[in-house]
Amino acid sequence: MNLVHLIELLFLVTILIVIGLPLFGKLPRNILFAPIDPANEEFKHLLVRKEEVLLAIKDLEFDWKTDKVSEADYSEMKHKLEGEAMTILERLDQLKAEGKKRKKK
Repeated sequence: MNLVHLIELLFLVTILIVIGLPLFGKLPRNILFAPIDPANEEFKHLLVRKEEVLLAIKDLEFDWKTDKVSEADYSEMKHKLEGEAMTILERLDQLKAEGKKRKKK
């Protein structure tokens, strides 16, 4: 009876190996230990923030058109959001330029 269980166990392990190798054999082994690039992380964060600010501007314009926001508040908030958007876009351009310089080296 023990020999039957041993054969079943070996058969099961063989099947798991045959199925598992193609699935997990191609995964990069260094993905867990890859160094974090601060410039790349900042770039990703700024892309997300840019989308948030643009959506906020769009929402603000909708609120102004539906009379939920006064003209003075609309002008002030739009000016602040546009300033933030410009700052973000300038920083994104700087990071792109720095990235191109690093790739050339």
